[in-house]
Amino acid sequence: MGNILTREEYVAKGGLICPVCNSSAIEAVGQIEADGPGAWQHAKCSSCGANWTDEYSLTGFVMNVS
Repeated sequence: MGNILTREEYVAKGGLICPVCNSSAIEAVGQIEADGPGAWQHAKCSSCGANWTDEYSLTGFVMNVS
């Protein structure tokens, strides 16, 4: 195992790799949960077994025109 990624490194890599072992064998666990402008989803790595929570924040909106 290499060095654990910092939050900034994990975000820069788009959350597409395990922050512990850098494997792309990651999967979401359960549904996205939200509270106000924030949301989160648990994730795990099939390669090393690490578990973590991805955090999301509201960045804007797109108007749907009907």
